[in-house]
Amino acid sequence: MGDGEVELVRRIYGFDWVAVGSRREGFDELARLVSPEFRSRLSPELGERVVEGVEGLGEFSQALEQDFSEFRYDAKEFIDAADGAVVVLGTIHAQGRYSRMPLSGEFGHVWRLEGDRVAEVTAYRDRDSARREAGLT
Repeated sequence: MGDGEVELVRRIYGFDWVAVGSRREGFDELARLVSPEFRSRLSPELGERVVEGVEGLGEFSQALEQDFSEFRYDAKEFIDAADGAVVVLGTIHAQGRYSRMPLSGEFGHVWRLEGDRVAEVTAYRDRDSARREAGLT
């Protein structure tokens, strides 16, 4: 893999997925970057649920909107890993819709590419789990 794969994944970050206008732009961009069979595997804390396609991820984001007025990924590190994977490490920033309480925590995502498109992303609640999954530790 090379810089092209990392840049492809980098384009997916930077949107506030709860803000309607930004979310629409984000999902339009995401649809251009992922395969038609795209899968998003949520972290085990969310029941190890698998969300199918861009549409399924959109429905999940709308559900987040009910609980959060802000929910964004601050991606700090993009790592070109083996076997068609890109690891993204960073911090989630959120704010409770009704409580207004700010929340933050680390995350790790492992993106799998097939050809020039993303086939799958798996979310982890911590960076070390993502590194292990991608064979980086």
